[in-house]
Amino acid sequence: MSKRQRRKIEGFSADYRGVYGDKPEEQPETAEPPQDIEIDDFLPEEQQDEGEELLTKWDDGLEPEPEPEEPEVPERPVRTVRRRRRRYGVAVGALVLILALVGVGFIAATIGKSIYFAATDDSKLRAYDSFLTTVVMQDPKPFASPDKADEEFVLNASLWKTITENNGTNYNSYDDTGRILVPLGDVVDSCRALFGPDCQLQPKTPAQETFFEYNSEENQFHVALYSSDSSFLPYTESAKKQGDSTVLHVGYVSPSDTWRTQTTSAVAAPTPTKYMDYVLKTDSSTGQEYVYAIQAPEG
Repeated sequence: MSKRQRRKIEGFSADYRGVYGDKPEEQPETAEPPQDIEIDDFLPEEQQDEGEELLTKWDDGLEPEPEPEEPEVPERPVRTVRRRRRRYGVAVGALVLILALVGVGFIAATIGKSIYFAATDDSKLRAYDSFLTTVVMQDPKPFASPDKADEEFVLNASLWKTITENNGTNYNSYDDTGRILVPLGDVVDSCRALFGPDCQLQPKTPAQETFFEYNSEENQFHVALYSSDSSFLPYTESAKKQGDSTVLHVGYVSPSDTWRTQTTSAVAAPTPTKYMDYVLKTDSSTGQEYVYAIQAPEG
């Protein structure tokens, strides 16, 4: 239709509401559950298997195993631990220092005591005094060897040593006059102990009356004991080695010396009235020392 033929059409309206009955009630639509549409339902079984194989993970052993998860450690109070460690360290260090000081003090005290005792210990010298007692009490003259010694002196010293051993308790046999009976063999042993294996004892009754008699038939000495308080006592002041000998510097202490008469220990050492040097040698068969010579001290 051309523009020229177009006509203007008047407006038109119609009402159809009366033609139909009541408006029907709207029924609520029930929602159907959505159905999952799987691709597998649309694929043949062969293609489904290939897809599953492609989707399956291939484990070639090259992938690293998952690292185990470390358990969470609760945070510690670092400052408190450090303070405790410092306190413990200071305490331990102080204890070690105290123990070290105590150890040093103990060692120093022990060394000091050892030096003091070594410097003041005269037990060996006092042992020489006991050995020489019956010799010094005879106040012998000097001699160069046992065979040069006075026979009467050797006999008297040997007899006194025999009867004073073990405080005189070795003999309990007496003669009719109350004198002790001492066998000759015991006196010979004492002679060897005092003057060595080369000394020869000469048993006999002295020309002058003395404290014993010798019975050659019985080989016994009849001894009347008396006190030795009126005789000299030895006090060994020094001992030194000279070759295979030991030289003792022996003081002779008189009966009147306060060291012998004192009742207390106020006097530490005696004042000898004279000195003699005793030369000792060792008996190879017994390992014991004996008097080999008596000399006047030099100077």
